[in-house]
Amino acid sequence: MRKLSFVFILLIGLPFAFISCDEDDVIINPPDNGIVLTSENNLYEGDLYILYLEEEIISTENTIFMLQDLIDNNQGTPEIELQLNEAEQQLDILNSNLAIQMGIEAEYVLPPRVPRRPPNPPPPPSPCIGCVPLAGGFSFITMTPDIANLNIRILDYNTEEEIETVTFGSFVPSENYNGVVSIQPASLNNFTGQVILIVERQDINGATASYSLNVRFY
Repeated sequence: MRKLSFVFILLIGLPFAFISCDEDDVIINPPDNGIVLTSENNLYEGDLYILYLEEEIISTENTIFMLQDLIDNNQGTPEIELQLNEAEQQLDILNSNLAIQMGIEAEYVLPPRVPRRPPNPPPPPSPCIGCVPLAGGFSFITMTPDIANLNIRILDYNTEEEIETVTFGSFVPSENYNGVVSIQPASLNNFTGQVILIVERQDINGATASYSLNVRFY
């Protein structure tokens, strides 16, 4: 399998502190330095998290429907009933997490950002099962200040071999956006292709979440 050429880089010319540890990059966020966000130059991490939650909710609802159908057709067993109960509990957790994340977006007046679902993305190459289309030409990662630490692992879509790991920390809220959004210069160097993103996030209260998405950057 060919290895994708994929680089997560900091923009040249913006002040930053960079610490390299083995294959992982630890990036300390600089002041916003007058950065102006547009609808095309930034990727909002909260959108990735919402996409993940929406996909998991659909998958869990399908599982509940299948298990309930077995029970309704007298094919239920104690194990199936236990699985149904666990799936219903998981669905409650997912819906709660989605409501919390949507509430964060409603509370913070976020700047324009790349839409999560572009109206007419290019047709996906095959196979690209469950891939989320995202524009790869952004120059900044943005997040709300409730996020204290963000770790992104990029895996080859075909081999699941790790290509790059980048950790963002010590965020400084942007002065230009009333302190409601943090900005980290970052780029895919206009990369296009299919990858697996594994995102690990920690909020200011210490709560952690880890999720993955199949992504097709175009």
